Amino acid sequence: MKIICKPCRRRDLVPAFRMIRVALNNLRKKTGKEIVRYRIRKLYEIEHLYSTDKKTFWCAWAGKSIVGFAAALQRGKQWYLGFLFIHPKYQDKGIGRQLLERVWREKPGMVHSLATFAYNMQAVGIYGKFGMAPLCTLPMMEAKIDRLILMTPTGLTARERLTDADIDWINALESKIRGFNHPQEWKFWRKFDGVGIFIFERDGKRVGYSMVYKSGGIAPAGAISNEYLTKVVAETLRLAKPKKKSLRICCPTHNINLYRFLLESGFRLTEMDLFLSDRPYPDFQRYVPAQLAIF
Repeated sequence: MKIICKPCRRRDLVPAFRMIRVALNNLRKKTGKEIVRYRIRKLYEIEHLYSTDKKTFWCAWAGKSIVGFAAALQRGKQWYLGFLFIHPKYQDKGIGRQLLERVWREKPGMVHSLATFAYNMQAVGIYGKFGMAPLCTLPMMEAKIDRLILMTPTGLTARERLTDADIDWINALESKIRGFNHPQEWKFWRKFDGVGIFIFERDGKRVGYSMVYKSGGIAPAGAISNEYLTKVVAETLRLAKPKKKSLRICCPTHNINLYRFLLESGFRLTEMDLFLSDRPYPDFQRYVPAQLAIF
């Protein structure tokens, strides 16, 4: 059957993510991992990303079925590939490359990056042909709430009611520690009831921030120094009140201090992802990335 690539419509998002679930579990089965079971209901964050970058959301169709999906974001001169999945029955037919070419953006100074599963070697090879190489591992870590080991209070104070000035400060800090900020996401997150956002201060001055999902994810988080980042995460563990019984965080292995602290606090490695880019930009000594689709 002929494969046709077309721009994604909003109504295509749910069936596209059902296809992603099939592709993801097929990959997990092939690499000896347990399949993930989750319902696809409201895609609030994905719909937000679609509203900001709909021109870089594409689907591949076989007849009336979506068999491939790719989505990329552009924030300033940062291009980031959030998703690229092909249905198992249609893999190894060049569909992934076709979709990647359609969502790719190029201009002087553009940085191209993504994060993917460390066990997805075929994809890593494809991305390498587009100039993106593995720069860092991203361990996914998890801790049971009832087994958390909370450290001595750090002396930081936390605020959850953010002002416009706080958001401006976060965006300015992320311009330094990420190379690029993403105000579109902070505007969305600030109104999204699925997260809590904290500003941390020392002696009345802002030193860091963090965000916690009600589902248990901690990210993003940033600070003015590596020492403060570890303290920000430590205080976030005290403040987090997820609906589920565990907390999750993605800790770049470049940040040995934070990695060691998380292990001492009861976190354990669950999976390993890779960060790929055609040039380095995040300062992982001061930054914990958000979910892999946003970074």
